[in-house]
Amino acid sequence: MKLAYLTEVAAIMAAHSQMFIEQTDEMSSEAVGDYYVLSRNRFNRWMRDLTDLEHGFSISDPLHLVGLIAGRPATRAITEQILINEMIVRIWTVLLLARDVNNGIDRIRPVARNIYLGHLSVRHKALGVVLADDRMTPKDLLAIDQLRKSTERWTDLLCCSIMGPYNLWEFAFDKERAMEFLRDRVDQAGLSHRSRSWVLILAGMRHSFQETDGLSAPIHDDDRRLARLMLNSFPEDAAEMTFWMGSRVREEKQC
Repeated sequence: MKLAYLTEVAAIMAAHSQMFIEQTDEMSSEAVGDYYVLSRNRFNRWMRDLTDLEHGFSISDPLHLVGLIAGRPATRAITEQILINEMIVRIWTVLLLARDVNNGIDRIRPVARNIYLGHLSVRHKALGVVLADDRMTPKDLLAIDQLRKSTERWTDLLCCSIMGPYNLWEFAFDKERAMEFLRDRVDQAGLSHRSRSWVLILAGMRHSFQETDGLSAPIHDDDRRLARLMLNSFPEDAAEMTFWMGSRVREEKQC
């Protein structure tokens, strides 16, 4: 699975948001625990690697080299991973909290917020290392800045119709922009996987996040397992989800 495909995972979850939020069954303790453990492991890996890069060291652990492209600064590759994965983290956090609100409970919020705040800290560290690493060229810096802006805008667009009804604007990158995105929607409704807008949005995202350069790199096993956990948490009758993803995620049955 390529890094670019994770943006489609984010879009698919947003398009099926109501199906997820309106489920009356609670997520299993096993699923919540797996989400926490996998996210913690990934956070620790990223922080160790960024600390090494911050001090001028190279990444030596073979298990941490997945997704790094020869000849390009490791700082850029890891930051790309973090920025792309943040789209999923934010959308998944909004979905979890909206589901709790919809069901009148407060069960998953502490775990979801903890993981969300952890990702904010690793993002902050990554962008700091990007600016301090003299191995980064002006081209690398420009690419990271462009990717950051793209992920922020697309995430606000995908999340706005969920954040509105459940007052979760704090999870927007730019609250005013996200609210404007929602006002611009004629029906003020959530993104539907059956709508023409969904087809256009998916096409636009595939154009913005093409399978080239760093986004063509394979993802870590933690990222793959997290994506699978999230998609498998949606109702089994979400046939369109399987259709759109094809064999990119669901073909992998074993961790």
